[in-house]
Formats: sequence, C-alpha cells, structure tokens
Amino acid sequence: MQPNDALDDLKAIRQIMERARRASDGFGGWFMVLWGAIGLIGFSGTHFLIQSHQKALVPWLWLPLNLGGVIGSIYLSIRMSRQTRVRSSLLWRSILFWWLALGVFDFLLIWLLPVREEQVSLLIILTIALGYFQFGLFVHWSISAAGAFIGLIAVAAALLFPDWLNLAMAVLGGGALIGTGLLAVRYGAEG
Repeated sequence: MQPNDALDDLKAIRQIMERARRASDGFGGWFMVLWGAIGLIGFSGTHFLIQSHQKALVPWLWLPLNLGGVIGSIYLSIRMSRQTRVRSSLLWRSILFWWLALGVFDFLLIWLLPVREEQVSLLIILTIALGYFQFGLFVHWSISAAGAFIGLIAVAAALLFPDWLNLAMAVLGGGALIGTGLLAVRYGAEG
C-alpha cells in the first residue's frame, strides 16, 4: 500500500465516523436508554424467574421485551430521520444488519457448539458488549467504554458469582447503558 492510499483510506474512515456521529446526534443515547431499560427489566425478571424455579417462563419474558425494543428502535429511527432530515440513510441500515449479523452468529454458535444452558446468557451478553464496543469506535468512546464495562461485569459475575449473573447484568449492565445513554443525550443535544 502506498502512503497516499493509506491517507485516503484514513480520510474515508474519518468521514464515516463523523457521519455516524452527526446521524446519531443524541438519538444514539436514546437507543442505549431503551435497551438498558430492557436489560434491567429482562435480566431482573430472568433472575427472579430462575430463583422461583420457573425457568420455562424466561423466553416468554424476553420475547415481548425484545419485540418492544425493536418497535422502540424503529420509532426512534423514524423520529431521528425526521429531525435530522436524513431521508434514507444507508448508515442505519448498515447498523441494523451489523446487529442482526451478531445475533445470527450467536444463534449459530449456540446451535452448532456444545454450549451449556448457563453459558448461553454469557455468550449473548458478551456479543452485545462487543457490539457496543465496536459501535463506540465509530461514534463515541463512551459507548465503547460501556461495552467494555458490560463485558467485564459479565465475565466477573460469571466466574465469581454465577448464580447472580443475571441480577448483576440487570443492575450494572442495564444501568451502564442507561447512564451512558443519558450522557450521550445530554452532550449530543448540547454539542
């Protein structure tokens, strides 16, 4: 690779990052608040359902929560595109496919590998943490920090307090997303 080609590539990456920042202006924070609240409710509910020996109800808890999250995300995307005057941003379509791809990879890993039931939650949590970490590289460092924090909490809780993994993810993971999202909303709206 020639030095000029490398400089052109770096400029293109910088433009994509700036475009992602402008497109999400404050709204990226609302997505984090939404999914943080879903995590808080879902992981708390999962913990209490497992503790009360009603593990079979866990998918029925997450199904409406995830459906509500998708509907809420669509609503936020429509609202964002109207307020930022972005008619059909390919950026948000790419982000949607990126998260979908992470979900498909999780599904394939769970289906094809001998993963124990208690490891499924950890795998999904770590994939979400990885997604936030990667997304933050293009939008804002605080999103990457939230992803790293969620990953760290998940691993620490799984190793040290496996029976409390879901509750730790509810309070600390969901709380981290909500807090980081509110900061993004505050500084995105001001900046």
